[in-house]
Amino acid sequence: MSLPNKILPVPAANAAILNDRGEILLTRRAPGIREPGKWCLPGGHVEPGEKWWNAVCREVKEETGLTVLAGELLGIYSDPELTITPIPYYGDWHGQFLAATFIIHRFSGDVIPNEEVDLWGWYRPGNLPQPMLRSHPVRIQDAFRYQGVPFVR
Repeated sequence: MSLPNKILPVPAANAAILNDRGEILLTRRAPGIREPGKWCLPGGHVEPGEKWWNAVCREVKEETGLTVLAGELLGIYSDPELTITPIPYYGDWHGQFLAATFIIHRFSGDVIPNEEVDLWGWYRPGNLPQPMLRSHPVRIQDAFRYQGVPFVR
């Protein structure tokens, strides 16, 4: 893969929220959001001065209405082939998302998506919706295989 000349690192946080039936919560990006119509894990940018854990809790609340009660680091994701935006993201700069993904063991509330999400659902590993953000399938697979040791990809 040939990398673009201008790449800006973008810290991000995602949540792999699993229910007691072994399903993962996925959301579909609403119109007006980067890559609309694609399915993904809840999450988003880490704000300046914010910790990754606080960012994932905030993003889950904003996008799903759920309150995170417990979780741990699933993995760190920075593979340029998956995390660099295919088209410029900031002016003529491409973004490279450097994502901390957390596996969420406990949460409360009911799913009530915000304006960034137009659909949501709980999915099993063999029945994932399409199309999906290209960097998320590996994170979802890692969540289903998680054995207590974080992945670095």
